[in-house]
Amino acid sequence: MKLKDLLEVLSPFEIQNSNEDIDIKGIAYDSREVKKDFLFAALPGQNTDGYRFIPDAAKNGASAIIAERWSNDIKDIPQVIVPDARAAVARLACRFFEEPSKKLILIGVTGTNGKTTTTFLIESMLKQAGFKPGVIGTINYRYMDNIIDAPHTTPEATDLQKILKDMAAHGATHCIMEVSSHALSQKRVDGCAFRGGVFTNLTQEHLDYHGTMENYFKSKARLFEEFLPKVENSFAVVNIDDEWGRLLKVKSQNTKVKTIEYSLNAEVMGNIFPEKMNFTDNGIDALLSTPAGNIHVSSKLLGQYNLQNIMSAVGTGIGLGIKTQDIEKAVSSLEQVHGRVERILSKKGFQAVVDYAHTGDALFRLLTAIRNIAKARIITVFGCGGNRDKGKRPIMGEIAARLSDIAIITSDNPRNEDPLEIIKEIEAGVKGQDYIIIPDRKEAIKKAVRLAKKGDIIVLAGKGHEKYQIIGNEKSPFDDVEEIKRAMECLN
Repeated sequence: MKLKDLLEVLSPFEIQNSNEDIDIKGIAYDSREVKKDFLFAALPGQNTDGYRFIPDAAKNGASAIIAERWSNDIKDIPQVIVPDARAAVARLACRFFEEPSKKLILIGVTGTNGKTTTTFLIESMLKQAGFKPGVIGTINYRYMDNIIDAPHTTPEATDLQKILKDMAAHGATHCIMEVSSHALSQKRVDGCAFRGGVFTNLTQEHLDYHGTMENYFKSKARLFEEFLPKVENSFAVVNIDDEWGRLLKVKSQNTKVKTIEYSLNAEVMGNIFPEKMNFTDNGIDALLSTPAGNIHVSSKLLGQYNLQNIMSAVGTGIGLGIKTQDIEKAVSSLEQVHGRVERILSKKGFQAVVDYAHTGDALFRLLTAIRNIAKARIITVFGCGGNRDKGKRPIMGEIAARLSDIAIITSDNPRNEDPLEIIKEIEAGVKGQDYIIIPDRKEAIKKAVRLAKKGDIIVLAGKGHEKYQIIGNEKSPFDDVEEIKRAMECLN
């Protein structure tokens, strides 16, 4: 594609060493990925600035640069200067990959917790209805027979548009995307045509990045205030049990977007609510009142929070016009989501649950659900990630100690922080309750298994589907599911 054709989507911009007739054969934001005739996007980042790598990109064959300021290190290739490089590269990527989101029905799911399970449920509904959905999310990016590891919940703009183009080319009809607050803040999804948006909840997380809950909410709200109104017949599905969801509902009234509200409480008068609900260790059974009539859902997922996830998916199915019988079959057919209340049974009569819960709210919801079905003790193994929001550490410590019979504090992904310092900050919330400290996560899991008796439930929280642990700058293989299975086998 000619540079001049790409630049049609930018305004304002300045250009130096102009040669707008050159061909652009790719766009890269990593100078190591630049090839001959690529456009290099010098994106500002949290830890480093892409501007530093402009000379490297030029050496690797870049035929043009887009940045927020001029570079004196290159003289002979065009430099396109824009006020916001991230917003610009998102628009350029949409143009370069031929607006792929407009060739799919795109659904965005955002919120602190529940995004992954909700996308799996919506995917199941679309498949049941005969469609061919793709998914972009925390566990992986998948469509047809293609599965791609997910370095980010939501990819950078150039990667995202390439994946969407590949989805459409392989015959996908829909894409369900987990849309992170970072992606919305960093303009990664700018230019995407979202037909539907789901808001699950908002609780304390990522304040190391956003600073305040208000800023965190503003990032999430962009999906509903800026993107959905641009697409005809768009709809929003909103959890009005959540205070931020209620605020979003008020804001949505200023747009023409159809809003489908859901609540666990029939008196709240949401569009979707349970007339009957029952929770057991076998799962959920509920009769939902919906705009499409009563829908009976039976699921092997556990707890009230998963009924909320189911209602968000049901709302999406209704927004897409999926038949109620297909919605019911899809919910019952999804037996488990990897790393989301994933259950492992021991021959000694106890079981383990592996879950991604890594915020105070998620841990509270998980342990409350487990407490409601537990026949004996709950043994919780958890930690908090390094280089992330420190404010949630004592909160998680208090919740784990209060709702567990035995709490084992260990490491999550300590990254560049001292694991023992992270543990101290978790301890600050425990307030005199009994707990055990074992910094080595593998040893902590082994200890939980040795302590477990018949009827007990071990909860491994924080890492869920992850198959690695980050200590310092090194990422080493580590899988909670495999570790608990090995520990159980050694015990047997």
